[in-house]
Parts: sequence; structure tokens; C-alpha cells
Amino acid sequence: MLYTAKCYWPGVSEAELERAVSALDCRGALYFPGDEVVLCVVEAASRAAVKEASERAGLPCERVIDSVWIEANERRGR
Repeated sequence: MLYTAKCYWPGVSEAELERAVSALDCRGALYFPGDEVVLCVVEAASRAAVKEASERAGLPCERVIDSVWIEANERRGR
């Protein structure tokens, strides 16, 4: 299953975030510095597994959301 870990993380540096995302072994993350929010996309067996992995990685995960990945089409000729 695919999940998104929503993390409110005031004051996080990009270096801290990169270390945590690498430790979480996620597909990728979106960081919204103005809102101090990080969304990490993770493949895992359950929500509980995502929560536990987030805690081990040092991510302050407040919510785990069921997710569906939709691949964007490449725009050709632009």
C-alpha cells in the first residue's frame, strides 16, 4: 500500500529533512517551508508501519493518509 506521512515540523533544516527522508526510505517528499509541513510518500504494509518508521527516522508524523500515485504524462515538445 501507498501512504503519505503528514508531518508538521517547525524549524526543520533541509539537511535534517534529507537525513530523515533517507532513513524513512520513502519514494519522495514535498516540503512546504512557509507552512512548516512535510509530506512523505511511503510504501508500507500498514499505517502503523509508516508511523513506526517515521518515528525511527525522526519525522514528527502527525497523520498517515491512504494514497494513490498517479503518474504525470510527459509533455512533449515544450
